[in-house]
Amino acid sequence: MNDKCSYFDPAEIKIREDQPRLRKDMGKIKELAASFGKFGQIQPILLDRNMQLIAGGRRLDACKEAGIKVKAVFTDEVDPIVIREMELEENIQRKALTPAEEIMAVDELHSLKQARYGAAVQGSDKKEGWTQENTAELIGKTRPSVTETLDLAQALKEFPILANCKSKSDIKKAVKGLQRINESIAAVSAYEEMTKGVSEPFELYNMDCIEWLKTLEDKTVDVLFTDPPYGIDIHDITIGLGGHTGADVTTTGIKYDDSFDNAMELIANLAVESYRVVKDNGFAVVFCAISNFPLVKTLFDAAGWLCSQRPIIWIKNESGQNNAPSKWMSAGYEAALFARRTESKLVIEGRVDWVQCPNVLPSMRIHQAEKPVPLVKELLSRLAMPGARVIDPFSGSGATIEAALELKLYPMGCELSVEAYSTSKVRIINYLKTNGVLKHE
Repeated sequence: MNDKCSYFDPAEIKIREDQPRLRKDMGKIKELAASFGKFGQIQPILLDRNMQLIAGGRRLDACKEAGIKVKAVFTDEVDPIVIREMELEENIQRKALTPAEEIMAVDELHSLKQARYGAAVQGSDKKEGWTQENTAELIGKTRPSVTETLDLAQALKEFPILANCKSKSDIKKAVKGLQRINESIAAVSAYEEMTKGVSEPFELYNMDCIEWLKTLEDKTVDVLFTDPPYGIDIHDITIGLGGHTGADVTTTGIKYDDSFDNAMELIANLAVESYRVVKDNGFAVVFCAISNFPLVKTLFDAAGWLCSQRPIIWIKNESGQNNAPSKWMSAGYEAALFARRTESKLVIEGRVDWVQCPNVLPSMRIHQAEKPVPLVKELLSRLAMPGARVIDPFSGSGATIEAALELKLYPMGCELSVEAYSTSKVRIINYLKTNGVLKHE
């Protein structure tokens, strides 16, 4: 092989008809041509003594596009089999960049361009400096793609272990996981600091919930999670002791006003007051009768909440409530409104909007509308990190408080019924003693 480089008009180079190109898609020829125009052709093409191309088709096309002469070297090898072998080896052995290498290459290129042309000043009307749009145009990508790549580059610098990931999507997933771990460590520390020296790491009040909400300061709550009255006259349709529908005595011994008018008035006030106290990155989960979901959503929409068009569905995984099984199918699920504020982001992404979880057995309930703790934990874990402040203005059985404590959240509850308040507070104190948070007296 002659190592001396020579320059030729690309039109002089011949393409062998008996040796079709292995690489069908020649890629971004215009971009490569632009690079040649700025920096010149670094790697020469390979020709035989008859000016026929052996290797370097992309470089040849780029020189044609740029209108410049092509740098070439010659080989004395004329055996077609050997020539094809050389072409195949050049293509097969060309090492593709790993996802991490590609990300860091874009980051370095962007930095070099900014060092050369200056960084664009954000908010400036002047068209000066190198921008992400310039980098995107240069490499044939969209600006959001470049922004994401530059963000991932910073993560790779912070977490070098991410370089072992096999794909860009794996890197993105790993970044979220590592960031979540760091956030969790910080959040747990904050929680421990918050509860240091506090005998009861929760608050529970026995008073009117709306009056209680009015005592809370603006934007001090992370999550509203509650199960208010449904407005379906539940005591007229539920089965009480002895199997009698509408019995005055229930298995829990607790009754409350579940009339439609009372429930909707409470929910309307709840929507307004909760919007005031929940932070701009907060959430709300409000259980409701499926028949009243449109009205509940309308009330929260009007208060300023961003509400999901569909309810969260809790599948109870049991036979369900049915007072007329010969006429109607059993009710085996319940609904909840899901709402958010403008800056909120889910802690756990991608989960479906239904949860399958067995109901609390009637013999084990301390409130007839009691929600199972695993259900509450599953939903809260998607919304809040340790240390977050969770409120339940209709705390009932105290399930929300117990679930929040298990997740190292800081729960605050309110319950109007003296019976429910007393029963749930004993429940929570016993839970804390069992788990060593409070000392046994």
